[in-house]
Amino acid sequence: MPTPEGPAGSGGQEAAPPVTDPFDTAALRAAVLDIWRRSPARLREDANAEESLALVGYAGRVLVELIANAADAAMAAEQPADIRITTTGHEIRVANTGAALTAAGVASLASLRASAKVGSDAGVGHFGVGFTAVLAISDTPSVLSTSGSIRFDGPATAAAIAELHDPALDATAADRDGHVPVLRLPWPTDGRPPAGYATEVRLPLRPGILAADVLAEVGDHLLLALPAVERLQVDDRILTRLPPDDDTVTLADSATAVVTRWRLATRTGTWAPDQLAALPTEQRRRPRWRVTWAHPVNRPLAPEVLYAPTPTDELLGLPARLIGSFPVDDTRRHVAVGPLTDALLAEAVAGYLDLMAATEPADRLGLLPVADLGRSELDHRLRRDITDAVRTAPLLVGAAGEAVRPDRAVVLSGVGTDLVGLAADAVPGLLPVPRDSVEREALRSLGVRTLTIAELSTALGSLGREPAFWGRLYAALDETGVAADDLADLPMVLAGGRTVLGARGCLVVDAGAPWLEAATDAVPGLRIIHSEATTAAASRRLLMRIGAITADPTGVLDDPGFRRAVAELREDLDDADVPADRVVGLGAAVLDLIEAGGSPSPELVAGLLLTTADDEPWPVTALTLPGSPLVDLLVDADLEEVGPSWVSAYPTEVLHRAGVLVGFRVVEDSAAIGPDHDLPDEEAWWDDVVGDGPPPTYFAAVADLDLVADDRWPAALALIGDDRAALDALSPVDGRPSYTGWWIRRFALLHGRPPTAWRLSGATDLAGLYDPLPVVLTEVLATAIGVRTGVADVLADDPVELLRRFTDPFREVAAARVPGLTAALVVALTDVRLDPLPSGVRVLSGAVVDADDAVVLDLPWYAAVLEPGRVVPGGVDPAAVAALLDLELASERHPVNPPAGPPAAPPELPVAVLTALAALGLPADAMAGVRVDVGLRVTLDDTEHRVPWWVAGDRRWVDGSPAGWGRLVAWTLGDWSRRHTATAWVVGAGAGVVEDGWGPAG
Repeated sequence: MPTPEGPAGSGGQEAAPPVTDPFDTAALRAAVLDIWRRSPARLREDANAEESLALVGYAGRVLVELIANAADAAMAAEQPADIRITTTGHEIRVANTGAALTAAGVASLASLRASAKVGSDAGVGHFGVGFTAVLAISDTPSVLSTSGSIRFDGPATAAAIAELHDPALDATAADRDGHVPVLRLPWPTDGRPPAGYATEVRLPLRPGILAADVLAEVGDHLLLALPAVERLQVDDRILTRLPPDDDTVTLADSATAVVTRWRLATRTGTWAPDQLAALPTEQRRRPRWRVTWAHPVNRPLAPEVLYAPTPTDELLGLPARLIGSFPVDDTRRHVAVGPLTDALLAEAVAGYLDLMAATEPADRLGLLPVADLGRSELDHRLRRDITDAVRTAPLLVGAAGEAVRPDRAVVLSGVGTDLVGLAADAVPGLLPVPRDSVEREALRSLGVRTLTIAELSTALGSLGREPAFWGRLYAALDETGVAADDLADLPMVLAGGRTVLGARGCLVVDAGAPWLEAATDAVPGLRIIHSEATTAAASRRLLMRIGAITADPTGVLDDPGFRRAVAELREDLDDADVPADRVVGLGAAVLDLIEAGGSPSPELVAGLLLTTADDEPWPVTALTLPGSPLVDLLVDADLEEVGPSWVSAYPTEVLHRAGVLVGFRVVEDSAAIGPDHDLPDEEAWWDDVVGDGPPPTYFAAVADLDLVADDRWPAALALIGDDRAALDALSPVDGRPSYTGWWIRRFALLHGRPPTAWRLSGATDLAGLYDPLPVVLTEVLATAIGVRTGVADVLADDPVELLRRFTDPFREVAAARVPGLTAALVVALTDVRLDPLPSGVRVLSGAVVDADDAVVLDLPWYAAVLEPGRVVPGGVDPAAVAALLDLELASERHPVNPPAGPPAAPPELPVAVLTALAALGLPADAMAGVRVDVGLRVTLDDTEHRVPWWVAGDRRWVDGSPAGWGRLVAWTLGDWSRRHTATAWVVGAGAGVVEDGWGPAG
């Protein structure tokens, strides 16, 4: 059998054989050719397998496989791998240190699925077929080694097959378009690797293959996947593994000047025999397994693939690179499904937790996989399993420095680091504040619970700390903007060391408060927060927001304990004798606080006791200053003068603010819900004014009004007007009349009449209908008690009363005001049924006449034939006027005979009329059919009347005068208010037109 040999290269003919054949390649070729000749189908199988591996299984990973083989060679020689890849012309060369090529290695290269690395635990290759990858780019690869060199040559293999002259083999090769296995027939060749290297693979590139595309496979991942590789040079680019540092590996890339530190977490072990039982024999001889996670410490990691340990097509998107001895399928592109893979993935999950544990605590959450579907099924599985494992692993570090499992951890949302640090001892498992949204989402995916501020507030009760600590805590809580309700049970450290829960009712002390000691003497048990806990503005701000009270005079007066002491003393007065010294002590404390600027609440004033001139305890609201005018205004009032010791010790203003009566007593209630203030007719006010509506937001009322003598109301009102609080009690609340204003307007008497019977002097539109107010009151006060301010006021309040006065014959109303008042009354009384009807009506002359003698003017031309003394103005709605007053319309009671005789022929319209029509927007033919009768007359009740114009049905007459034409034009226009303007146009009086355009037409 021939054994063709030829030179290195891609020529189709074999050249002279090399000088030596150290690996006996001739025997290998002869054996393979003999197999093919005896079984041509084997040629097809070898070609298909080789092609599948080259174009599918190893596509895109030529250099990766060669570098992996180089790493194995270095490990076999027990030395680091130094690899150099160069491009020479259209050829790529890969040189490496380590063990030289052996006869077994040559046989492995030429034998599909028969590796020379059987039984090796350190090597990367599993099947010895990685070299097949070179066929993706080269048809004539060669391997030069210090121990000898070989080449593979596709054309030479085809020629060797042809020289066998076997028809079956020739037909098989022809069926494959001449494509035959390349790596089954090795030939010896000359050449040696570069100095310092044991082996060099040379790959002349197939036409169309670019060296740059092939070199793109090389990256720093190869140095991590292949620990034996310490130096990898690609032309001028050098990738270097620097000496290790603890659990990190540092890689340098000369092309980018980038140095990357990788933190590694590796788990190793040995498979049990039963786990290997299902594997092929040669794989069972490799029982050791290894899983490594590599995380770049100083740069992010782009989406990657799983390395087994060379790259697969299993897409991963984790923050770390996974490299392991995973079993792969025949294509070497995917991890093989099975129990070994499941076991290795479980170890990978455990290794990932090791990686997280080796990472700085602050950076561990950055390694947590994002909870999504992942880039592949394997990626999704790893993400899910890692996240599940982390939930119960003590990988988190609490704010107090302890290791915490996520399923037992809590975080505070929306707070600062200061608060978390202060609260750490009170909340087991409390984590530091997440640095960003990524960490917050990571904690959420782990099931870490968010602790509410309310829960934190409760937990803080277990802490025993010094006042300054609580001050810092209060300030930190203020930064959160937390709602007051969430801190209802926040511990408050008080002066003296006592701690209470909740700020409500506690006092915050201001510096320099000499009155405070006296107040605490009078009311033991005041809850004053320790001054060291309130030094910061933020801590004071929080305490105020959640219910504490500034311990200024007003704050102390509003303190529940202080108010309770005042109220209890008042209750004791009703039940038994009260010692005067208790009244004096508490009363003096209240007056001191008021003198210092405090404002007592109405409730406190209502319960305060002082003493009379006889040293008898007495409610302050029933005490008057000496010489108070109230004594002369009220009848049957149970009032006493305040004791002289109080008058000499405190200014009148302080006594008045404490409740001693200078003027009327004013009742105030910020939470009134009903008539429970012991005021006269108060229940009627709640029924009439409040009704079913909401109660007033603030209730204030002048008391004891029912005790004012009837003839003393002017003086009483003057006293109210001089008292700001009493005057304010007259103001409407929430748009409704106040109780005080409501009561006075109904029951007070001014010169024997109620306030609503009088008008302000400036309310001239009510002149003749109402008399001016006979006493001097400010307009504000007069208005508040119901004194009439104008027609609109009366129409809104009591239009029936206004009609009664309007139809009163003893009241005088100017004739010019009759139309306007009539129209306003009709509108206000539209839905009112008058019973009884007024017997008289006010007519255009201003007089009041018997209703039976009056008619309502409904047509404007009737004005020329009716007397003003019997005509009620109809305005814009004569029918409504007639219906309200039960009157007849003028046109119904007084039928008028139209002008007698045949109408004169219509003349040509005067130029002035045409001008008026044009000015008002009417066409000239609008006057078609109008008859001009200079002596125009109509007959009413057998009496003939001269008229300027008339309308009967669709007939129109005019006497030719400007007044007649002006009214007819306005009527035709449909705008009666324009009659004076129309007349001015007809007359040609420009000034009249201008005047009429200044205001509303009459």
